[in-house]
Amino acid sequence: MGRMEFDGKDLDEALAAAAAALGRPAAEMDYELVEGGRKGVFGLGARPVRIRVTSPSLGPPPAAPAGAPARSAPAVALEDLFARMRFELSVTETRRNGALELTLDGADASRLTARDGELLGAVEFVLNRMGRRMWPAESNVRLACPGFRRERDGGLIEQVRELAARVAESGQPRRLREMNPYERRVVHVTVREFAGLTTVSEGNGFLKRVRIEKIAP
Repeated sequence: MGRMEFDGKDLDEALAAAAAALGRPAAEMDYELVEGGRKGVFGLGARPVRIRVTSPSLGPPPAAPAGAPARSAPAVALEDLFARMRFELSVTETRRNGALELTLDGADASRLTARDGELLGAVEFVLNRMGRRMWPAESNVRLACPGFRRERDGGLIEQVRELAARVAESGQPRRLREMNPYERRVVHVTVREFAGLTTVSEGNGFLKRVRIEKIAP
């Protein structure tokens, strides 16, 4: 058995995040309430609801058979997770700029990329959270499906550059839509191209908005 924690503005949102990440109905979740949440005053001091979910899919990855090619721990764990979810997917691993990239392909790839890749982003988030304890040497794991991330990244980067240019010219902050952790990372890296600008994540839970603003003098 393994355990993972999920946040949300309320219990339903926390359970929804867990269900999306693990591919199981929220009604079947075995969870305990870690933090009951707090609304705060005028948004100040607010805390999200946090739950701890127990799932066999989060256990340590099985050992590779003798003589088999070496696989990274995240790749093996991901294959085990998809097998338990009954997804027909293959996992291919490569390394790019210090990050481990796992490319997912197969009959169920469309289920990962549906709704703007919501499930793909959720699984990536869970995998990186798992890695903090289970494989700290792999601090940056990225998931991709053929064609999906390249197209998504290009459109997002173009949008961020346009907004960043407006902020640099007007000095007025700009906010983007709610995004998953991977998308927010794309925004943060893109804004670094603009001298004098910075980014701030806003909100609690899995999805957050990113604000682009000028660095205070």
